[in-house]
Amino acid sequence: MSATPPRVLVLTGGIGSGKSTFARAFEALGVPCIDADALARTVHQDPAHPATLQIARAFPQAMAADGRLARGTLRSIFALDADANEELKRILRPAVLALAAEWTRRQQTPYVVWESALAMDQALPATRVLVVDAAYRNRAARIALRNPDWTRAQVAGVVAMQLARADYLARADDVVENDGTLDEVRVLTEQLHRKYTDLWS
Repeated sequence: MSATPPRVLVLTGGIGSGKSTFARAFEALGVPCIDADALARTVHQDPAHPATLQIARAFPQAMAADGRLARGTLRSIFALDADANEELKRILRPAVLALAAEWTRRQQTPYVVWESALAMDQALPATRVLVVDAAYRNRAARIALRNPDWTRAQVAGVVAMQLARADYLARADDVVENDGTLDEVRVLTEQLHRKYTDLWS
C-alpha cells in the first residue's frame, strides 16, 4: 500500500454522456477506476447495512421481502420523484464515499478514477474533475439503447432530474466531448492520461 494515497480524478457527466466508455479507456491504460453506482448497489443490496435500514424506514414501498432495495425501483420510484431521489442520494452518499475512500487508499498508482454522475452534488474530495459532455440527442440515444422499454418522456425526465449541463461544466477542471467514435475516445483518454501522469507522478 502506498504511503501517500493516490490523487482522485472524478469522472462525471450526465446520464448517457459516456462516462463508462472513458472509464474503460482509463482502465485500459492501467488506471484503477471505481463506479459510484456499483458501490451504491453493494450498500442497498446489503439488508444489514445501516444505510439500507434507513432507506427501508424512509421508503418501505421500495424494499423487497429480503430487506434489499427492490429491483427496478430506481427507475419506477426514484427516477420519477425528485424529492425521493434526493433523499435516497442523501442516505447513500456517506456510505458510498467511505467505500470509495477505503478503495482509494489500497491503490498504488499516481491517481485513480471515481466515476459518478452524482459527483458534483456529492461534493466528492476530488483532486480534479473531468466532465464528459455530449449532445442531448446522443445522450438520449444511448439511454434508449440501454433501456429499450423507456419512452421518450421517461428518458427526458431522467435527464431533467440531474444537474444541468451548465452546472457540470462550471465545476469542471477538464471537459471532453463525447460525440465521436471509440477511437476518438481512446485518443482523448491517452492525452489526458499523459497530462495527469505529468501532474501527479
